[in-house]
Amino acid sequence: MKVVASFLLIMITAVNTDMAGECDMAGFYLELGCTPIPKADNSSICPDAFTCLDLHPDPAMCYYRGVPYGDRSAIPQNLVQNPCSQACSCRVSNGEPQFECAAVDCVETFDSDMQQDCISTFEIDSCCSTGTVCGKDAIAKLKTCDVDGRTYKEGEIFEPKNTRKTCICTSDWDGTVENGAYCRDINCGLEIHYQDKILENCAPIFIGNGLTCPIGFECPTATSKVIRGLNLRVVGSQCVFGNSTLSVGDEISVEEKCTKCVCNVPPFVSCTRQNTCDE
Repeated sequence: MKVVASFLLIMITAVNTDMAGECDMAGFYLELGCTPIPKADNSSICPDAFTCLDLHPDPAMCYYRGVPYGDRSAIPQNLVQNPCSQACSCRVSNGEPQFECAAVDCVETFDSDMQQDCISTFEIDSCCSTGTVCGKDAIAKLKTCDVDGRTYKEGEIFEPKNTRKTCICTSDWDGTVENGAYCRDINCGLEIHYQDKILENCAPIFIGNGLTCPIGFECPTATSKVIRGLNLRVVGSQCVFGNSTLSVGDEISVEEKCTKCVCNVPPFVSCTRQNTCDE
């Protein structure tokens, strides 16, 4: 059973630019091309649910942004919206489609000694740093950007609060995140890295809240059970977890004690994992 919208598609011509950074699960759904269903009373920019068209019409194919890819077919690099996903192609093994990509290792991730006397500089469409500036005098001459109480040097990368953006500090930084010259949307590579999980209607797992990229997916098992709850928001849309259908407020039992999986913003169940908790 695939996630298929059972309600009318509502056409929205403009999406609040802060929705992905402020609303639970919004970034996840918008990356998948789903359409937000606004609250009936317009009390918040955060939708009660999303409309997701059939994300995987043919289980023998890989899909990226609505385009099917057969076994060993590659996604053109200019279409991939995550610079850390390189040379991605579809692989169908035992009837299960997945994308495979080349591994990207960034030197700044491993060379901590270099960072003590240097700063790594980036370009907006780069995965890894594209340069370094070393020495106190050279670093002091760089332009700065003050964002969310922190100061960044020209060329440094940062993610402004309450946005789903990655930005580069430049001499043109004016405090807005809509300029494509120095800010881009954060893309989690959901379809690329979790193709099989989306096909199986698994639940994305987030650390703390659903505003960041998921760290993995919780999939149905023989011991998974639906725990019925209260739909206090009276949301008519439903979630799908494997072959199970849940109402808002329902939970899925999972073995990981620090993880809670709930139908909160349909059509996907979402899981929250605490960094520390009482086992």
